[in-house]
Amino acid sequence: MNMLAGDPAMLGEATRYLEGTVRPDVEGQHGNRGLACLVNADLGTCIVASYWDSADAMTASEQAVQVARKEMAEMVRGSVTIEHYEVPVFVRRSRPARGAGVRLARVECAPGNIDAFIEEFRNSAAPELMDLPGLASAHMLTDRTSGRCIVITAWQDMAALATSRAASARLRADAAAVMHLQVRAVEEYELVFTSIRDGDTRSLIERDVELWNTKDYEGWMAGMDLFRMSTQAPGGMRMTGREAAETIWNTWQQAFPDNQLETLAIHADDRGGVHEFRATGTHTGTLRGPAGEIPATGRTVRMDACDVYECDGGKITSVHLFFDQTELLRQLGLTAGS
Repeated sequence: MNMLAGDPAMLGEATRYLEGTVRPDVEGQHGNRGLACLVNADLGTCIVASYWDSADAMTASEQAVQVARKEMAEMVRGSVTIEHYEVPVFVRRSRPARGAGVRLARVECAPGNIDAFIEEFRNSAAPELMDLPGLASAHMLTDRTSGRCIVITAWQDMAALATSRAASARLRADAAAVMHLQVRAVEEYELVFTSIRDGDTRSLIERDVELWNTKDYEGWMAGMDLFRMSTQAPGGMRMTGREAAETIWNTWQQAFPDNQLETLAIHADDRGGVHEFRATGTHTGTLRGPAGEIPATGRTVRMDACDVYECDGGKITSVHLFFDQTELLRQLGLTAGS
């Protein structure tokens, strides 16, 4: 966790640099599970949290982020402090969006009681938090050596964050009394972005769809294992490696630049999953495929499809796309073979 404090007027420039330049590089590092950026624009404070599969993966990333960390501190004309934590509990009702409200409660626990605190949070506090209106997610960070912990809750928007203050304070007081905790500070921020994954395949698929819809090419590519990637699609498309991922992106994003995927269902296990979705887009670019090219028709297409994913090591290794080619051609005003 990186905590920056500096000039509020320079915060926007720093977060744009983070999102556009630093984020794709960090997310492409082995073992990365995503980043989150929180800001308090009035105070000029910013928290950048990166999440990793293991302590080894986090340690291995240090050299790669040192320059970016220094540059961000210089941009805000301030300082940066670094803290490392374990994430023993992570629960989510929905993925918080840009502009969501985020609260950090910094507490201290006797190091010998950390495991008991984790269980209390997992079994009692987290379910109670999930019952509060407007909550999107909650997770707990712990430093077993010092006993320092942070409970992070994300809310649908800043209004939901404000509404939750009294109920959250009561939950903190109850937990402090039961576990003999000391609440050191409570901080509130606005979410700039988050790409945090739980580490399961469902989270990988959700993130893949989110990046596709926001047209974040670098972030989307970072979610793929480009050495093992393979793809298949109707019409005889079969490709591997980086070319496979690039072809998926270019085929559909160039032909239907405004396209959006609406998730109908996700079915996932530890090896991969199936994403059922409804795709909508306007055919304003050339649609290229193994059978040839279809010039822009200006027509809007709305059709159901599904992707079958294979995942390994926190990355997507294979995507097989299924849709009705005849229906696509019909909506474009064409017929098969024309």
